[in-house]
Amino acid sequence: MDGRQQESWMSARRQGLEPDDTEWPPMVDTTVAHPARRYDYWLGGKDNFAADRESGDAIAAAFPTVRTAVIENRRFVRRAVAFLAGHAGIQQFLDIGTGIPTSPNVHEIAQAIAPASRVVYVDNDPIVLAHARALSPAPRRAPPPTSTLTCVTPARSSPIPGCWTPSTSPVR
Repeated sequence: MDGRQQESWMSARRQGLEPDDTEWPPMVDTTVAHPARRYDYWLGGKDNFAADRESGDAIAAAFPTVRTAVIENRRFVRRAVAFLAGHAGIQQFLDIGTGIPTSPNVHEIAQAIAPASRVVYVDNDPIVLAHARALSPAPRRAPPPTSTLTCVTPARSSPIPGCWTPSTSPVR
């Protein structure tokens, strides 16, 4: 699937349409629940399939507060990044296990407060990577996470070498 097909697929998903399975990469089985898409479902996102929703509902039946826990986890990330960027002077962030992009993401929060903030997104899940690539077309937005580290700066993205400021500004 090329970038245009991915964007078409993601556009349909954002509009609440269920794209034809032939539009999705054949390596992804949309009939089997996936943790990242299930998490997206619990957050109220649209980047999930029937299997993810059914699985999510089954888990919620056994663990009724799961949706609240997931939502509170995202709220915590927002508060933590806002505090670190705004009050602690941190401008370098590492988001490991990025998951399917959810707005606001770490770079959106950090750069709204401290525009020079740098964010590295890391995830090795092919489904997460496909979603992130399809959702990150604009140059100002963060590039998608990859199985290798990718740096997000206000003006560009780059591989990790040279991404971080030298040890005078450590990652905390």
